[in-house]
Amino acid sequence: MRHLALAGFVILSTVTSSAAQTILRMDNASCIGGLGNLAKVAKIDITPATTPRKVVGKCDAQSVQVVAQQAGVMLDINRIKWNRNGLSPLADGKLPEQLRLELRGVKVLEAPAGDPAWAYLADYSRSGRAFDAGLAFVFDPDTGVLDLTGASISFRNGNTAKLSGRLHGVVQGFPQNPEMGVFPLSIDDLTLAVSNGDARKNPLTELGIAVLKKNIPNGNIGKFRALATLYIANELSGVLDRNGLADSQRLVSELPNPKGDFLLRLMADKGYPVLRFGLLRTGSKLSQMLDGVSVEFAYGPDLFATVN
Repeated sequence: MRHLALAGFVILSTVTSSAAQTILRMDNASCIGGLGNLAKVAKIDITPATTPRKVVGKCDAQSVQVVAQQAGVMLDINRIKWNRNGLSPLADGKLPEQLRLELRGVKVLEAPAGDPAWAYLADYSRSGRAFDAGLAFVFDPDTGVLDLTGASISFRNGNTAKLSGRLHGVVQGFPQNPEMGVFPLSIDDLTLAVSNGDARKNPLTELGIAVLKKNIPNGNIGKFRALATLYIANELSGVLDRNGLADSQRLVSELPNPKGDFLLRLMADKGYPVLRFGLLRTGSKLSQMLDGVSVEFAYGPDLFATVN
């Protein structure tokens, strides 16, 4: 692809005017500036090995190192792609109206101490393995509605998690002050789909168990399954229908190596304030926390294909 882009540049430079060459340079400039805008908003350092370039309507940066010094995170990313001008509004602290961001071949070189999720991903990377991630949304600043078409993480064996949904009350200046911007947010539809991929190796389940490790009695997965089964009976009986309860029990029974995919969907006709998710930390009953929300859960083979 890089050779084709170079050949195209040579042809253009010989048959077009200097004005056309200026446009080409401007296209690349918007790609270069895009990464700088993202780094400024996220308060991180982003260093590509080569200059980002526009390729077939997308910006493309290769061999990228990302350092979040305050968080203690360092990433090595083989390739970052995004839609041209998708990151440009960040220069003014504004959300893009459309963003398609792809991260390919991500490895975690440094992880913050005491964070089990980052620690697992760092261990995963040390074995020479990498994962992919993506973020795509469409935002209407006039209505404050953001359609999240996909926030995803994917592992090489087809094990994938994808979050999608619709948010209301999104302000255009959210990147400047996300702490305040989260207060008016509400959700009317949120879907999490997890594809098992190769059942012999399930990094997402391993990641989940790493996060929940402190809740697993002495690392005994059998006791954890028993506690999870009791939690489902006590907390989810007023939230899920009969099929959803049966599917959730079946998923727990197959831990730590579930064989199927699962789909979780939350729907709220009147909108559900994002901040209410924080009630989970207070010990509130799940049925009370999800009052006014319709919850669907399914577990089985090939469910992920239904939400693509």
